[in-house]
Parts: sequence; C-alpha cells; structure tokens
Amino acid sequence: MRSRSSFMAGALLAGAAMLLSGCAGSTGSGTTPLKTSTSPAPSAPPGTGPPTTDLQVSIRADGAVESAHYRLLCRGAVPLPESRHPDAAQACALVAKEPKLLTGPPRGANDACTMQYGGPAVGVVSGTMDGRAVNRSFDLRDGCGIADWHAALALLVDQPALQ
Repeated sequence: MRSRSSFMAGALLAGAAMLLSGCAGSTGSGTTPLKTSTSPAPSAPPGTGPPTTDLQVSIRADGAVESAHYRLLCRGAVPLPESRHPDAAQACALVAKEPKLLTGPPRGANDACTMQYGGPAVGVVSGTMDGRAVNRSFDLRDGCGIADWHAALALLVDQPALQ
C-alpha cells in the first residue's frame, strides 16, 4: 500500500509542477502584460503654466517707508509675463540658480561680520518658491548684510545709496 501512496504522491507533484510551469509568465488572462512607460509625463514648456516662484519684493530705502515694490513670477528660470519686476529675467535666473539665497538658514548671532554700515535700507522678499513659503529680509547694517544684499542684487534691483 505504501508504494501505491508514494506513486500517487509523486504523480501529484509532477502534475502540479507541469501545471505551474505552464502558468509562468502569464497574467492569467492569456495575454502578455502591458509595458508601462517610465518616461516623465510631458510638461508645459518653460515660461507657461502656473508659476513655480511667486515673490513680492518690498524695498524701504530709508528703513521705514516703502520706496519700491515688485512682484516676480517665474516658471523655473523663466519670467512670466505678469511679472512686475524691472529685470525679471535676471531675478528669475538668480532665484532658480541660488534658491538658498531665500530659503537657506538665517545668519546666526555668532557669525563674524565686519562692523561696516551700508545704510538704513531694508529689503523684504516674501511669497513662495516651488510650493515652499519664503520670507527673507535683507539689510545693510553690517558686512554680512551688505554681502547678502549684493548676492541678491538682481532680485532687490538696487542698493540704495547711503544718505
């Protein structure tokens, strides 16, 4: 009886192996699986579509009263026609190339800066870049502030003269 059981078990295993080998690579529907594309979906050409950067730039040359206000709208490094910035092309290129200018960590209290005064001017840039909130102030109170202002000059447009 034992040989008959062994024979039946072997036959069942062989049948199962044949059945499974016939199913290998099949999706169960009798058709080959569809290949999915891994290429990115087509996107809008630069300069069209919603902005990736929407910034308000406020300049207070005397440190108190707003003397200039600009709106900068960019898609990547390309300005959108609705921008109201005197040099939107350079400003968009700058924020696309150097986003940390606006999103990087603020200077620390222990940063060594020269005791150089560039004037009372203040520039405030607020809005969004790539969906992230931006709120950065620039001033000319010391060497670090002057260096930051110069780095952001295309965005801030001008450095007001010391009165």
